Amino acid sequence: MRAPIRFALRNLLFGASERDCWALYRLPTRSYEGLTDTDKTQLLKTLATFAYRIKADFSLLRVGRAWSVDDYVLRAEAIVDERYAFQELWERHLAAHRGALQARQIIRPEVYLSVRLASPRPSRADLLARARQGASDLFGLGAPQAISERRLRALAGAEAQTFARVSEFFDAAPANTLDVQWLVRRAFCRGLGEPVLDVHYRPQALVVADGDQLAYQPLEVDVLRLFDCPIWPEDRGLSIAGERGDSHQAMLVLGALPEQVAFPGHQAELLFAPLEALDFPVDGVFSARWVPNDRARALVRRKVVDADNIYSEETHGDHGPSTEAARRPQAARALEDYLSGETHPPLLQSTIGFALGAPSAKEREERIEALRAAYQPIELHRPYGEQVRLFVEHLPGQSIALEDYSDYLLVEQLGAMVPLATHAVGSDTGPYIGSTLSGSRQPVLFDITAASRTSRPPAMLLAGTLGSGKTMLLQLLLYQAFLAGSRVVDIDPKGDHNLHRLPGVKGNIETIELAADARYRGLLDPLRIAGADAAEDLAFSFLSEVLPAPVPPQWRTALRAAVKAVARRAPERRHCGAVIAELQRGRGEARKVGEALDVYADSGLAQLGFADERHAPDVPGTKAITSLRIRNLPLPLPGTAAADFSEQERIGQAVLRLTAAFAMRLVSGDRSRHKAIGFDEVWFLIRDAQGRRLIEHLNLWGRSENATPILVAHFISHAEEIDNLLGVRFTFGFESEADAATALRLVRRDPENSRLREQILGYRLGQCLMSDLDGRVEPVQIDPGAELLRILDSTPRRPRRARRPGS
Repeated sequence: MRAPIRFALRNLLFGASERDCWALYRLPTRSYEGLTDTDKTQLLKTLATFAYRIKADFSLLRVGRAWSVDDYVLRAEAIVDERYAFQELWERHLAAHRGALQARQIIRPEVYLSVRLASPRPSRADLLARARQGASDLFGLGAPQAISERRLRALAGAEAQTFARVSEFFDAAPANTLDVQWLVRRAFCRGLGEPVLDVHYRPQALVVADGDQLAYQPLEVDVLRLFDCPIWPEDRGLSIAGERGDSHQAMLVLGALPEQVAFPGHQAELLFAPLEALDFPVDGVFSARWVPNDRARALVRRKVVDADNIYSEETHGDHGPSTEAARRPQAARALEDYLSGETHPPLLQSTIGFALGAPSAKEREERIEALRAAYQPIELHRPYGEQVRLFVEHLPGQSIALEDYSDYLLVEQLGAMVPLATHAVGSDTGPYIGSTLSGSRQPVLFDITAASRTSRPPAMLLAGTLGSGKTMLLQLLLYQAFLAGSRVVDIDPKGDHNLHRLPGVKGNIETIELAADARYRGLLDPLRIAGADAAEDLAFSFLSEVLPAPVPPQWRTALRAAVKAVARRAPERRHCGAVIAELQRGRGEARKVGEALDVYADSGLAQLGFADERHAPDVPGTKAITSLRIRNLPLPLPGTAAADFSEQERIGQAVLRLTAAFAMRLVSGDRSRHKAIGFDEVWFLIRDAQGRRLIEHLNLWGRSENATPILVAHFISHAEEIDNLLGVRFTFGFESEADAATALRLVRRDPENSRLREQILGYRLGQCLMSDLDGRVEPVQIDPGAELLRILDSTPRRPRRARRPGS
């Protein structure tokens, strides 16, 4: 095989001659699965408009780079607070991830664009040099032609213009020689792993005098070193011997495309959906020759004539024209009308190829069958005796290898293939929490500290029906935050969390049972747990809720005056017991309010909010984790009006609000340390305006205090009311169409999309839609690992039947 690349300078690639020069760029991929149909169509338009305006031959390489577990471990260290982290436990946690992830073949797609640069107008000296070089090439003599300094400057100018044109559509970056080295070397070890790279590699050239100008003669051996693996061609495959072993490869070409497909849809997304559905890597290449509109119309006119002739011949036959013959003239004229429109679009003479490799010939054949199945009903051809030429087409800076398999495509057809699409969501750093629900199973990382560090909304929402996995994810996030050094508070209204059972937590957790017990009386007194700016309003709200509804206006006025008077006192004399005493010293309505409140001050859960000089428990907070459990907290059924609450439900709601304020008090202070507050059953608070104001306060507090509130909701009907307060969202499975539609609105997706609604209705066991801080949305499978899953799973299990003796 003759080296298809003679020289590389920065992002310029020189092919068989110095006249064949290409510019190479890295294009960013885009998370696609969770886009709205409008956004998907916009991506199609961007790709189509690029192909329309580039006015040059180009190729798109979609290749896979192995995801490094070692790099993941290093990046996960970025969120660790060395002052408070449990380093040994953290490393053990990451080691479990390393073991699980190394067993998988994780590949991240990357896209490279090669654009052929227009050849500058040659001088007379250039023409003579080309003639001499042509004669030498004909007889296999001579070294590669020297590239004049003048020509390099001209090519640099052409590349700058091309880069500006590409940058109008993509956030592109010029490739470098390390990218070229990786693209070439990886082609020889497909299916075996990543190639070994020389980070100091730079192709060299001899500097020679060319009259008054300098010229550069490439040292071809520098590039040939990249092609030092022997290739043994087979009839329909290749065997390549490399340092990592023998790579058994096959090259396939996409056959005829359907004339009508739906977009968005898998049959249109040919350079994304089928490839991502596979659990092994496959490289794709779209090679295109740009055909200007005048030439395209001439080609189509010939097709119209041919179609008419075929139809005429079959019309005069014994059986009349076939359906295909009758349809062909109409299709050809429709294409002619399209090309004759005001925009004068080009055509793309294109081939679409695929390359795969495996450690053995047997596995290669199995992968080929899986690839063909993924593309059904479109045929994939495996050309006989042409595997080496197709292999070369998958290198950067190459044109169409086999014109026999080319077809003329519209720029919109390229756009519909969405080669830039990928599955990506989460953070670049942080620990592993799961993988995308795609065949490629891309790892999902999550940095719980990112929102508060970057001034984004810190509050997270985890919503889903019973048994969907939201509480398991909550505990996983809190546990990982604990290991990394965050201060953690877990509000557990149901008493079914299992943080205390996780490895390393014992001895580092304090559990407070918020029960109707005199020992805890006054622990949640709002005048003691809230800051000076919020204590008065929180106390008035709590005491108003404790009183039987509706509270008369005169009572509310008297209560407000008493709370205001007590709130001005010294901290040790500021508590709700003092408010009762202040009311009882009054007359008329004030005394009546005081007598009513005195009934609740030492009974049931309400006593948690009434401190006095004799009942003022110390505020805990000496451990890394504080678990606030409220056993048997009475919660109303969804949809129950506030006026219909029972007394226990009314007080339960008031106590839950105090618990949220108490959690903020526990972790306030050191802004340099990240905090995480898990709040289960938060739907109970967001159902009314007063509760939503508390959530808003919690969110603002999280920004200023470097804290992340994690809100868990069993019911989602009111969650849209706090939509602007939410950063990251996880929507798990739901039972009703209405809840599924609400969940889609919360992740900025079309609630009328029946396919997405059906997905959410079917999600169970940790499956969810995740929307990250950048607005990317992907279906995700939460994966805490086998050991943590066994501990964290709160789903009741049927007890095993005892075995009979002797059975």
